[in-house]
Formats: sequence, structure tokens, C-alpha cells
Amino acid sequence: MFIKEGEYVFLNLKINILKYISGALKMLFQLESTLMFVLWLILATVIVAIILYISVLLIASKTKASDKKFVIVILAFIFVLIIPIILGAINQVLGVIGSLVAFSGSNYLTQLTPIIGFLIILVLTKFFISIAWDQAVWISLLTLFFLFLLYTMIPELYNFLGFGL
Repeated sequence: MFIKEGEYVFLNLKINILKYISGALKMLFQLESTLMFVLWLILATVIVAIILYISVLLIASKTKASDKKFVIVILAFIFVLIIPIILGAINQVLGVIGSLVAFSGSNYLTQLTPIIGFLIILVLTKFFISIAWDQAVWISLLTLFFLFLLYTMIPELYNFLGFGL
């Protein structure tokens, strides 16, 4: 098991490439919070994708769940990362509008944010997975329930960007 000179150069090149990649990753993730956020984001996306897959499997059909695996993962990523940002922005806008037009002295307009969030999830589920409205309602409700449980168990994931409601 002797290494020839050509193999040694190739092995040395592979080691140098791996050192370069690890150095670049260390520079990319210098802050631990960024690395932790990416890990939590991946974990939450996988959990929500599994929940969505099982929901579509049970409510819609087995073939629909099998055909739409990639779309379900993209939808789970949208639910975990994009929806909280959008709802945070909607909540701030409704807060400003409610404070400008406060008839009763209190701002109840911001309490519409979860309803708007459910409607966004409903529409995305319906059109991404291309299922009937009644099935989309149940899948969205089940997904929203498990998102609530996920964000309750891991509040850092929801509050990381500062858009938590």
C-alpha cells in the first residue's frame, strides 16, 4: 500500500481544497447565531415538510403526496421563513393603521394578522399542491396547528429576525 508520486500530489490537492472550503465556511458562518439559525431553519423546514406530506397523504391522496414531494418541501420552507416575515410586516402596517383610526381607544386591528396568515397558508397550499378547497382547508389548519406547536417549542426560530408577532 505505497502511494505513488502522482497519487500523492492528487491527495495533497484534495486536502488543500478541503482546507479552503472549511476556511470559507468558517468565514461565512463567523457568528454562531447565523449557523444556529440555518440549522433551526433546516430542522423546522424538514419537520413542517413531514407534517405537510403526512397531511396531504391522509387528506388528499397517496399519489398526490408522492407527486408533489419537492413542492411540499418548498411550501414548508415558505411557511417557516417567508410567512413570519410577511405577517410581521402586515402586523406593523395594521398597527399603524389602527393607531391612526382608533375609534374605541384600543387597536384591535392587529388581531387580524393570524387570520390573514391562515388565509395566505390556505391559498398557497391550494395552488402549490393543486387540490380542492375543502382538502386545502384541512391541510392548512393541520399545518398551522403544528407550526404553532413548533414555534411554541422553539421560540428562537420565530423571533430570530425580529418579526415575531
